[in-house]
Order: sequence, then C-alpha cells, then structure tokens
Amino acid sequence: MPEVSKSFHSNEVEVSISEVIDGIYRIAGFVETYGITFNQFLIQDENPILIHTGPIGMYRRIEEKVREVINLEKLAYVAFLHFESDEWGGMEFLKSPRVKLVCSDLSSKLNLTGWYNVPTDHISFWDNEVLKTGKRTFRFIMTPHVHHWDSMMIFEETTKSLFTSDLFIQPGDNKPILSEDLSDQMIQLYKAVGIFGSEEPVRQTTKRLVKLEPKITFPMHGSCIDATMFSSYTDAIMNNKFAYSGNLLGQKVPIIT
Repeated sequence: MPEVSKSFHSNEVEVSISEVIDGIYRIAGFVETYGITFNQFLIQDENPILIHTGPIGMYRRIEEKVREVINLEKLAYVAFLHFESDEWGGMEFLKSPRVKLVCSDLSSKLNLTGWYNVPTDHISFWDNEVLKTGKRTFRFIMTPHVHHWDSMMIFEETTKSLFTSDLFIQPGDNKPILSEDLSDQMIQLYKAVGIFGSEEPVRQTTKRLVKLEPKITFPMHGSCIDATMFSSYTDAIMNNKFAYSGNLLGQKVPIIT
C-alpha cells in the first residue's frame, strides 16, 4: 500500500527568529520528519524581501515572526530559489498588498505558466541581473542542476551574504550560526537523500561561489556559515562523492547496470 503523504501542521513545528547580521533574520523551524530545519530569511531595507516562505503548513508561524520585525504590509518581495513547496508553499504571503514574487527566469518560464491559481504577476531574473531594495543590491546567480533545473542563488553585495538554498545543508536542529564543522554530515545527508544527479554541476557552482568570498552563507536547511568555516563545506563538495546512487529520501531504488 502506498505511503500517505504527511503535510506540515503549524502546531507541530516550533519556529524561531534570530538576527544573524545587519538586519538579516533567520526564521527557522525544525521538522523532525526530515531531521533538518526549514529556514526563511527576512532582509530589512526600504523594500524588505523574504527569501523562501516555508511549506504551507508552517507559514502562519513564519508570518508571525515576520511581523515581529516589520509590518507584513511593508513586505515588498518574496523570493524562491527553485520551484518546490518548502521554497514557497506559504503563498498566503502574496496577499501582502505590495509584495512581488521573485524567481529565476527559468522558474517563470517552466513553472509559473499553465498552472491553475498560481500567480503570474511576478519578476524573474537571469544570471548576473540585480535587484535593488534601497541600500542593498541582490545579484542573482543561475545554478542549473544544483538540485533543480531552474535553481538559482542570491548574493547580497552590501554585506556579502550568500543565499544557497539546498547547497551546504546540515542535519539537526542547529544554532543560527554554525559552531562546529558538520561538512561530513552534509555529505552523508546528500548521499541518503539523493537530490543531486551528478557532482559536476554542483562543483562548477561551488567554484563560482568561492570567488565571491562571502562573509556569511545562508543555507535553507541548517545553520548559517561564516567565512571562517566556509572552506570546510566547499572542500567537502569538491573532494567527496555525494551524487545520487540509488537512495531517495533514505529509500533504495534498484539501479540496473
């Protein structure tokens, strides 16, 4: 008998908020089913932006945390970095009167047309294009096949903050900023989950990210990574096997050779 999918319920996931650096907030909820945190990032500016919304069952509590920092009515942008429910399942944020949905140009072309009741009023960006929100400049980085075909990342140039979505995951319910090296656990998680079809595009992207010299990195799952620990994670990606090898979310799929 097929397994019944389990949705997230807000009363099951405790959500916290912490200012990580200079008006950038990590909103995090630990989801025991998967053993990882689901992170959203609120960035204050003249036109505030929220990166990720979390799954639909979590967004009410995420919304409460946003309201602790700004009036929801002031939210100007909501960005998702690839088309997946933990990236923007909480679409109720789009009820904010002035908010604009932000995504990659490929997400726009592939995913935001042809679906019933999916907002078509959005802004899409291609590689190296920028969005200014006031004092801050967000540069968009296309990262194809770093999880999904339409994946992108964002680099906030003012604080040199890098938002990497599913790259540099760490398992567990961890602190806002890393206090220990969990790069080995990251590699083991990737092997068990099977989100990368090949190491090569991930390594190509990692080389590009190293050149940005981020001061702090904001993965969607796990703790934020400061510059002193960043090389541990990039080295782990460059020097270990972690691509799909028959496991999907811990379940084995036979490989015919």
